[in-house]
Amino acid sequence: MSDGIPDTAPFPFARADYPLAPATRYNIGGPARLALLPETEDDAAAAHAWMLGQPGPRLVLGGGSNVLVADAGFPGIVLLTTRLTRLEDLGGGRWRAGAGLALSTLVRDVMLARNYAGVGALTGIPGSVGGAIFMNAGTVNGSACQFLETADLLGPEGRRTLAVTPDLYDYRSQRFCGPDDVILGGVFRFSPAAEDQRPIFEHYMARRREKQPRGFCCGSVFKNPPGDHAGRLIEACGLKGARHGGAVISPLHANFIMNEDGATFADVMALIRLAKERVRERFGVALEEEVRVVAPE
Repeated sequence: MSDGIPDTAPFPFARADYPLAPATRYNIGGPARLALLPETEDDAAAAHAWMLGQPGPRLVLGGGSNVLVADAGFPGIVLLTTRLTRLEDLGGGRWRAGAGLALSTLVRDVMLARNYAGVGALTGIPGSVGGAIFMNAGTVNGSACQFLETADLLGPEGRRTLAVTPDLYDYRSQRFCGPDDVILGGVFRFSPAAEDQRPIFEHYMARRREKQPRGFCCGSVFKNPPGDHAGRLIEACGLKGARHGGAVISPLHANFIMNEDGATFADVMALIRLAKERVRERFGVALEEEVRVVAPE
């Protein structure tokens, strides 16, 4: 650690030179200098407190469904929440879910199994509960934070529980998780539905299979601009099927950039820049990335 950034930590769950590509849905990116993989909230709190006291860059990573990591990797400490998979029935339609729990598990094993309303809001979204809270993931039918009663966070002062109100979140964003915070999970409140939710679930799963490509990708690369769809704008620019190296703008859905043949970070970024430039030139619209790009500045 000649540069002061540690490559060891006083935890049995620390890993040096930890590969990040398999930890993301893009399957792109180099290793982390040091990774911390706690299995309990107590371990996560200890790891987070230690991490905040170290020099160099820091990163919190969940399911990696919405992340693009540079080929050079991450030159600092990464705290992964993927092992925090607690799921607890608190009664009265309230459920505590850990950040590392797959969002699909919350939908299938909780919402669908008990016929809670709102299944269409979260069906088919990849990634973890923590990631869904962080980016307020959702569909046209709703979003994760709308079901969230409280969020469990780690910050510089330790753990805290925050009541989540509508003024604290917006389209694909929230305002309660600061730059040095970690989402441990949260309490979701669901209500019984008047109609059977399974047909709704099957409908949206079928639509996603039909309309969205499968393979290594982050899902939607860009946020939808107000009153429009990023995919429509990119398609109108004739960019479906455009390639750069091993990356391609999906011929099925233009807001998906696929790692089709060993794509690099640079390949995907080239297509992101191409789409933004063409859409700006033709429509005067500035597309904003929904994917989180992790790269040296």
